[in-house]
Amino acid sequence: MRKNAFTLFELLAVLTLISLGLVVLVGSYSSWGTAHAVTGSTRVLEAGLTQARSMAMSRAQYIGFQYESSAATNGFQLFLCTNENAAVAASLNRLQGSQPLTESESAALYEALGITPASPFQRLSGHTRLAYQTEDPSAQPQDNGILFFRPDGSVWSAGDTHCHYVCVYTKSLFNKEPLTRIVRVDLASGLTTVMQPEVP
Repeated sequence: MRKNAFTLFELLAVLTLISLGLVVLVGSYSSWGTAHAVTGSTRVLEAGLTQARSMAMSRAQYIGFQYESSAATNGFQLFLCTNENAAVAASLNRLQGSQPLTESESAALYEALGITPASPFQRLSGHTRLAYQTEDPSAQPQDNGILFFRPDGSVWSAGDTHCHYVCVYTKSLFNKEPLTRIVRVDLASGLTTVMQPEVP
């Protein structure tokens, strides 16, 4: 009487198929997770910008919105400008056209504005990075930026005239390029729009 059993060849074939399935599944899950990290970071950034605009209008004060990406930090923070609005406006107008601000300019600006944190630093996913893209799409993106929302909801940005662009992108490459989302901040109204995938 013969017993039914698997041969070594059949067992190896099944294990090979399971291994290939797992490789495909893990690769797809990794891509899916990173794509969702970009979407999540973009939504958090958009909500932070909207909060800064609302806070500026409700408090009738200037609100700073600073963002940066480095190996140590990746995210943004809101700041309240406690000095008089006229003094804050004068200080910002003196810096208009400075692009980007140096460390000494930033320190002098913070002192002139009476900056105090208005919220904790909001960290974003480690899979993503933020960058400031100037209105000139051929210019090299920078790894930090700062905006100031005025009491009327409009925005001050040192190097921009119409819009401020914040790029949310992945550290890993997909099809030889990072996944990218652009958040456009209209300087006249302070309203944000998510653009995909590039600044036109």
